[in-house]
Amino acid sequence: MNIKPLIAVSLLLVLVELIGCKQQKDYITAGKIASGLTNDVLIGQMLIIALPSGVVDDKTIAIIKKYKPGGVVLFGYNLIDGSCKTFCNDLQEIAMEHIGIPLFIAIDQEGGRVKRIKNGVTQFPGNFALGVINNPEKVYQMAQIVGMQLRITGINMNFAPVLDVNNNINNPVINIRSFSCIPQVCADLGAAYIQGLQQSRCIAVAKHFPGHGDTYQDSHITLPVINKTLASLDKTEFIPFKKAVSSHVECIMTAHIAFPQLGIVKPATMSEYFLNHLLRKKMKFDGLIISDDLEMKGISGYYSHGTAAVASIKAGTDIILISSYEDHVQDIINSLSNAMLKNEVSKDRIVSTVKKIIEVKMRYGIMTIKKNKIYGSNYNVGDSYLEMMQHADTLNTELSRESIVYHSTTDDFTIFIPAENRKATILTTNKEVEDIFKAINADVIHSIQLLQKKEILYIDSGCYTTKQLQSIIKTAQQKDCNTLLLLTGNPYPYLKEFGEYPLLMSFSDTHESLHQLALCLSGEFTPKSSHPCLMIDK
Repeated sequence: MNIKPLIAVSLLLVLVELIGCKQQKDYITAGKIASGLTNDVLIGQMLIIALPSGVVDDKTIAIIKKYKPGGVVLFGYNLIDGSCKTFCNDLQEIAMEHIGIPLFIAIDQEGGRVKRIKNGVTQFPGNFALGVINNPEKVYQMAQIVGMQLRITGINMNFAPVLDVNNNINNPVINIRSFSCIPQVCADLGAAYIQGLQQSRCIAVAKHFPGHGDTYQDSHITLPVINKTLASLDKTEFIPFKKAVSSHVECIMTAHIAFPQLGIVKPATMSEYFLNHLLRKKMKFDGLIISDDLEMKGISGYYSHGTAAVASIKAGTDIILISSYEDHVQDIINSLSNAMLKNEVSKDRIVSTVKKIIEVKMRYGIMTIKKNKIYGSNYNVGDSYLEMMQHADTLNTELSRESIVYHSTTDDFTIFIPAENRKATILTTNKEVEDIFKAINADVIHSIQLLQKKEILYIDSGCYTTKQLQSIIKTAQQKDCNTLLLLTGNPYPYLKEFGEYPLLMSFSDTHESLHQLALCLSGEFTPKSSHPCLMIDK
């Protein structure tokens, strides 16, 4: 596929679009709308909440009518048959009926292992795989396609890209969701992703500021701590976010992380120093700041939802994200209403924030104003963009293939390609993997005891515990088999435990990534040889 002409045109469009975005922000109209809203609608616009199902039933209608949210976030359980177009369209109709302003409809569609929509969109590999390739033009093209496909599906905001630097191999939650262990790679690919996504009129949300990469704890479970100086953060964690700001990212999501060396023992989500002083004043970010989910234990394990929401808004957050849809939402609304009545958070501040929210909705074609009346907008894809989307599968194949990495200290990769005198067998319990490898004529076994002597053995490592893998490898050695571990997820636990054995890695579990693993082992192409971010000291 020759994507360079498309990229050249697209990059020109990006430049025009970014200049246009700066010049055409209609704050006057947005301000008039915000000033005329009731307090409950104003506060609701500052919330993105979850919904209980994938249909607009009486319960969903009651939630939207009661809380009047500015946006909703969709999870896997909201997607019937893996898609959500009808649901999104119905939600916007209900929002217009009961709120009068269309919704942000957001999703986590990062790619790779973090994907909510399974049908109707291309399943591209995740960030680390893209970092292995390190081609900003292709990432831009990919993100543009992702943005168009999401908008056609009814999604107008993607909680992506992850801009955290992968600088802690013990990180349980970021790892391959990051582009790289190299800050500048994260910055360049993140900027390309942001520009591509937003060129398609899908709002990018860069996350998780000020950086979640260098933790060994998961903020879904507890409050992680990063013991770094400001100078250290500036040399690593801040680099991708600074470039995101200069690339005109519309939204940045906060992290629930404490930084005790800076005297900040509460989550950055609630820190005026991080959100107002650093992000707003120093980095000059003038877009929307969104909190990470307040249901996460990094917040909810230490503060009530209402207290956290007020503190976050006071610190500089514009939108509160919460993955529930009942009791906790009401607590947040009550707390924000009381804070406004007591002037802890001034009404002027809330109106100013909602003005920014409405302006973004107008500029991204989520809503339009005609004769002083608000209307929801439909997303229309031009012929040139439809042509671009026709290349999605080809681009996905390229990216999935170019990110396959072989890691070994001794063995030549060719010993794992089947020959006349040696057949290949894969040990797996994954039906998708089984079907893909059968297509390249590999034998499939579900028990190591079925392995024959002197075979080539591929082990689908994600199907087995560390103890099981140790036993499997021992048995394979006893039978004089060439043994290769296949990895589709976080490589670091395996590099630490099994780094002396050959590994073939995709860093992504999409169907196309699995397919390219199989084709690589059929001898169709040669994988990359290792990668700087895989060089670890055990």
